[in-house]
Amino acid sequence: MEIERKFLLKNSQILDFLKDAGVVFKHLEISQFYTKITQNEEIRFRSEEGKFIKTIKVGKDLIREENEEFCEKAEFKKALKNRIGRVITKDRYIFRLNNNPCNIDVFKDDLNGLCTFEIEFSDENEAVYFKLPSFLEQFCQADVTCDKRYKNKFLAIHANENEQIDYKRAYSVFKNKEISPNFAANLKSGEALRALFLNIFKEIKRLKSDYLQDHDEEILHNLRVNLRKVRSLLKIFNGVFDEKVTLFFGENFKILANSTNKKRDLDIFLGFLSEQKHANELIYFVQKALNLEYENVKSYLGDEENYAFLKEWEIFLNEGEFYRSKLFDVSLSRLGSFKLRTLLVLAQKRLKSLDQDCPNESFHKIRIELKKVRYTYEFLSEIFYFDGLKKYEERLKDMQEIFGALQDYDVWLGILERLPVAAGKEKLESKIYKQIYKTREEILKKRLKFIKATRKISRNLKIYYI
Repeated sequence: MEIERKFLLKNSQILDFLKDAGVVFKHLEISQFYTKITQNEEIRFRSEEGKFIKTIKVGKDLIREENEEFCEKAEFKKALKNRIGRVITKDRYIFRLNNNPCNIDVFKDDLNGLCTFEIEFSDENEAVYFKLPSFLEQFCQADVTCDKRYKNKFLAIHANENEQIDYKRAYSVFKNKEISPNFAANLKSGEALRALFLNIFKEIKRLKSDYLQDHDEEILHNLRVNLRKVRSLLKIFNGVFDEKVTLFFGENFKILANSTNKKRDLDIFLGFLSEQKHANELIYFVQKALNLEYENVKSYLGDEENYAFLKEWEIFLNEGEFYRSKLFDVSLSRLGSFKLRTLLVLAQKRLKSLDQDCPNESFHKIRIELKKVRYTYEFLSEIFYFDGLKKYEERLKDMQEIFGALQDYDVWLGILERLPVAAGKEKLESKIYKQIYKTREEILKKRLKFIKATRKISRNLKIYYI
C-alpha cells in the first residue's frame, strides 16, 4: 500500500535550502507515460537510470494499492506507441525526513515550472496527522493530496490547469505575426477559440483580397472552407461565448459562405461534363450559367457591405473576454473531449440508422456531421494522444469524401433538371443515378467498420473527463 501526502511547491528553491542544510539527495531523471487511466486505476511505464518499470495503481487520494515490476525495453517501447496523453519528464530528488521517504519532483518540457513534494508514511494515522515542519511551510503553496489536478495521470492528459498563461501577450503575438497557434490542453477554451478565430480571420481577409485580384478557384475554395469552419465551431462550442453574439456571427458567416455555393456546384459539374462524350450542348448551357454566377460572386464579394459584420467580428476577437459565457474558462482538453465525443456519438447513431430505404437527405445530414467532426478534430488534434487516432483521421477523411461525392451527384441532378432539353441529357441523368446507387452501396458497406472505429475513439475520449 502506498500512503503519501503531496504538496504543491512555489518553485524549486527548496532544493537549495535543503542542500545548505546538509540534506543528501539521490537524483533521478524520469520519463513516464500511461497506457490506462480511469478514476480509480492507472497503468504507468517509467524509465529511470536505464531501468524500465511497469506500475499498476488502484485507488485515489491518501491511500493506494501499488504493484510494481521491472519490464524489458521492448515492452516499454511497445507501450510507448499505445500511450495515453503526453510523456512526462521530470527530475526527482529523493531524501528522507524523520526517516520518512520523501521526493521532490521538478517537472520539465510542457510542465516546466511545476514542482511538487511528496512524503510517504508507514500507516494511515501518521499520514492524516502529519504537519509540515515550519522550515518547509515557506516553500509550499498548498496541500494537493486529494487534488486530482496534480496527479501525474491527470497532468499527462490535461497538463497543469493552474498554470498562469499570459493570454494578452499571446494574443498580441498572433495578431501581429504570421504564425499559427499551437493549442495546449490546459488553455481556457474561450481564449483558445479566440486565438483560432483570429488566425482564421486574418486568412479570410487575405483570401478575399487575393480572389478579387486573381479569381483563382482554389483561393475561393479555401475562403469557403474557412468561413464554414468559423460558423461550425461557433455552433459546436455553444456556451463558450454569449448566445446572442454566437448566433449573430454564425448566421453572418453562413450567409457569406452560401453566396458562393452555386458557383462551386457549377464548377464541379462542368468538370464532370468535360469528361463526358456528346455533352457539348450541355457544356454550353452550364458554362453560360457559370459565367453569370461568376459575376454574381465577384459582385457579392466585392461589396464591402456584405463584409460589414467582420469589423464587429474583429472587435469581438479583441474583446472576447467581455462576451464570455459559462464554458469560457473550462480547459480545452475537458470541453474539447466532451464536444468531440458528442459529435462522434451523434454521427455513430445516424450511421447506424442508415439503410437502403433511407432517402439521400439522410446521407447528407451525416455528411454535415462528419464535416463538423473534422473541423473540431483539426482544432483539437494537438491535445489528444491515444492509440488509433491518426488512423481514424484517415478513415474520417475517406468517409467524408464519399459522402461529399453523393451530395455532388444529387446537386448535379438538380442542375440537369433546370437545364433546357439537350442531346445526351437523359443518358447523363441515368449515369449519375448509377453513381448515386454505387456510392450509397459503398457507404453502407463501409459504415459498420467506421462505426466500430468511431466507437473506439469515443471511448478513448472519455478518459479526458477525469
